[in-house]
Amino acid sequence: MRKNFCSMAVAILLVASGSLQAAPAQTVSAAATNVADEAAVKKVLASYETALNASNTDAVMSLYADDAVLLPQGTPTVMGSKAVKQFYVGTFKAIKIDLQFQAAEVQVVSNEWAFLRSASTGTMKILATGNEAPAHTQELFVLHKESGQWKLARYSFSSTLPAGM
Repeated sequence: MRKNFCSMAVAILLVASGSLQAAPAQTVSAAATNVADEAAVKKVLASYETALNASNTDAVMSLYADDAVLLPQGTPTVMGSKAVKQFYVGTFKAIKIDLQFQAAEVQVVSNEWAFLRSASTGTMKILATGNEAPAHTQELFVLHKESGQWKLARYSFSSTLPAGM
């Protein structure tokens, strides 16, 4: 068992050292790709804002990966595109959202993965009563590139307002 572990560790180190040696040759193209990818990730956020404020479930869902996971504050985790769609259908029946998102940080961590941290401010109108309330949230999006397009793979958000507001 110890011999297998040592052999595996040596193999991993050899693969890793080979990968590290190849990295400098890719630095220029990786930097150019990151700039384009960062812009594309920010465009997903802008598209999400537009779709969310329009209560457009289909437009929202076009931004999500099929295996998406949504982690809304105060509710159970929502997993998979069917469940995520139902979440938005229910949300749009209950409230009218008017939020403006501001990207705080974009990190492209590989050719296929990125994350976006943002904050949003605006209002939410409860459709049943007509009451409007301020909304201030923080968000964390994990995006996955599928067929050349950045898609929302994981999304978590929470209010930054004091409790009771």
